[in-house]
Amino acid sequence: MAVHERRKFQEGFTLIEVLVSLTILAVGLLALALLQVTAVKGNAISSKATIATQLAQDRLENIRRVAWTSVVSQGDASAYNNSATTTVPEYASLPGAAGDNVVVRGTTFYRIWRVDPNVAAAALKTITVWCCWQDDSKIWHNVMLVAQRSSVGT
Repeated sequence: MAVHERRKFQEGFTLIEVLVSLTILAVGLLALALLQVTAVKGNAISSKATIATQLAQDRLENIRRVAWTSVVSQGDASAYNNSATTTVPEYASLPGAAGDNVVVRGTTFYRIWRVDPNVAAAALKTITVWCCWQDDSKIWHNVMLVAQRSSVGT
């Protein structure tokens, strides 16, 4: 057999086939890496939301333990929007003394609370606690818990 005839029957991959398969593999790995980055960011936000929920729940528990006459809003009333149309605090204007600030793992969480006496039932107070924080992109996130406390049995 001549050299030319032997090359005709050789099996294997051509350079173009190898390059195409490497390109497909690279695109797949990049998509997987992007998915991993998205999952890590989602876990970080979820972790902070869990911390904020725990901090808000802790504030509610503290308010439940104090005497009925001591169940009042925080001292700095300018820290939240007091209009009747919204229950969202004004994050951009949070003063340093608003509520109580807690730093957990390098993130500052702002706890703000408001106690509204129930007009229909004088023995009932509605307690709203917000816990808010900023992420790395300076976007505000919050958790809001609402509970009611009765003077009956206190």
